[in-house]
Amino acid sequence: MHSLKDKFDEVCLRVRDGRRLESTGSAPIYYLVFPVKQILEVKRQTKAWTAKLENLGWKVVTFSFAEAIDSIFKNHKLRGSWVTGEKMLLSKAQGAIPGAAMSQINTTLAKALTEGPELLTLIRQKMAEASSHSNGLLLFTDLEAIHPYLRINSIEAKIQDEVRSPVIVLYPGKREGKTSLKFLEFYPADPNYRSEHVG
Repeated sequence: MHSLKDKFDEVCLRVRDGRRLESTGSAPIYYLVFPVKQILEVKRQTKAWTAKLENLGWKVVTFSFAEAIDSIFKNHKLRGSWVTGEKMLLSKAQGAIPGAAMSQINTTLAKALTEGPELLTLIRQKMAEASSHSNGLLLFTDLEAIHPYLRINSIEAKIQDEVRSPVIVLYPGKREGKTSLKFLEFYPADPNYRSEHVG
């Protein structure tokens, strides 16, 4: 089993060398795949990894899914309705929200992320910032924040043809075969990724 350091060093080498031309596409997107139990360790290492990438000559632009989703939810035009609805559910449930109601809340929030333009707009802004530098690199962090709303492969599919600078995705999950990934180790394996995976 490779250490996080080994995986990160391999991602650095692959980014330096660029993507090989393959039938799966040639966008320079690299996933550093690590077990869920290492999420906190990855968060502790992220600043050091950013510094190392910059020492290697990259201009690193970071996109935190946790910060982006928090911002979208806090500023959404329907936030007032969501809060009122949640309060009503809590008062009826006398404490914990029932599973069916929680599922409905998550479905509503997922729609806000997938049907509205805000998340993709924020991602595209960071992509443009990274590609404005000849040595720009975009680092996706806090991927666990998209659970249970969406999966990263749906975002990858939407930005695939727009990627102009390397993208590194810190991915909590598990590899299965060459192209399949299990997000957070419990989602079904998904083979619909067109990126390179390390880990």
